[in-house]
Amino acid sequence: MARLADISLENTTDGRRLLRFTTVIVNVGRGAFEVHGSRSAGASTMAVDQRVFDEGGGSRDLETTASMYFSGDGHNHWHVRDFESYELVRRDNGRRVGTGAKHGFCFWDNTPFQLSLPSAPQSPVYRGCGVAGDTRVTIGLSVGWGDRYGATIPDQYIDVTGPSPGGYRLTATADAAGWFLEADDGNNATWVDLRIGRHKVDIEGYGPSA
Repeated sequence: MARLADISLENTTDGRRLLRFTTVIVNVGRGAFEVHGSRSAGASTMAVDQRVFDEGGGSRDLETTASMYFSGDGHNHWHVRDFESYELVRRDNGRRVGTGAKHGFCFWDNTPFQLSLPSAPQSPVYRGCGVAGDTRVTIGLSVGWGDRYGATIPDQYIDVTGPSPGGYRLTATADAAGWFLEADDGNNATWVDLRIGRHKVDIEGYGPSA
């Protein structure tokens, strides 16, 4: 996960307070991160395999317990369910007070991140996540590229209507369930310490990121 950005409070017309933020999940490994979804005709979800590439140019497919579903939130493509997760914890007592509202993630090459990495393509390779009628779909992230979820898109928030003002840690984690094979999963989470008030949020410190 890259560093969290665009952190703000939104006060909605129905009286809620939403903590909004932008996330970017990135591939800083040696090869493409590619997954394949498949379903039988009429099924509402897809099973997911990961394609792992070797340095000799070969590949193998690994079964996973992840799943894909088609989203009707205006994005109109297939998503990996809960591929990223977000949580907000009070720093004084460690109590979790909120989790992310967003549960579907379609990742593709839409944000250049570190194109100087070996094997990083200079233009996008993965460009989308299929359409409603697909029974097979391939999605992925090339080396050096990221997938960005902006703070203003649907469900990209944590509801903080109830928690009282104070110090909190917001953490974003990729593949928390460990569905996918990685060379290094030590950089799968990043965090930021916040001071949340009634009408604004202040950043007090950042944790490690990709």
